[in-house]
Amino acid sequence: MYVPFEKISDNSKCWVYILDNSIENFSNNINSLLIEICDNWKSHNLNIRSSYKIYKNRYIILFAEDSISGCSIDGSNRILRNKLNECNINIMPNSKIGIFNESKIQFEDKPSIIEKIKKGEVKPDNKMINTTIQNKDEYNKSWVLEINKSWLANFIK
Repeated sequence: MYVPFEKISDNSKCWVYILDNSIENFSNNINSLLIEICDNWKSHNLNIRSSYKIYKNRYIILFAEDSISGCSIDGSNRILRNKLNECNINIMPNSKIGIFNESKIQFEDKPSIIEKIKKGEVKPDNKMINTTIQNKDEYNKSWVLEINKSWLANFIK
């Protein structure tokens, strides 16, 4: 059952999808699709209160309250991937890290970021997307972090 993001519990679990391409041209279709996924999301035949956020047309974050079965998580994942594939939008591996370059996001893997920090091409106080969030509260508090305040800090000292 879809609920607006503002009304979903801060304890709601989340799943982050990094998109290979911008969904700017598909935003109306994607919003309709995500509402449909949320409206039909069930676990053990019970409706799941769920919502979503789209961030900078490159991330989709699904949120779900209560206990949710692995099968229902897999089902929503499969539906989302299939619908995005129909729009020729791929989901990137979660190993890619979004780093802000001014207002744009560039995607790098961990070794590349560490190397760029060593060369001074990326500063430790640059902002990054924290895809390790587990729930809505973490999304609200730490979705965008400075690199030196993230899990990457351990690798750049």
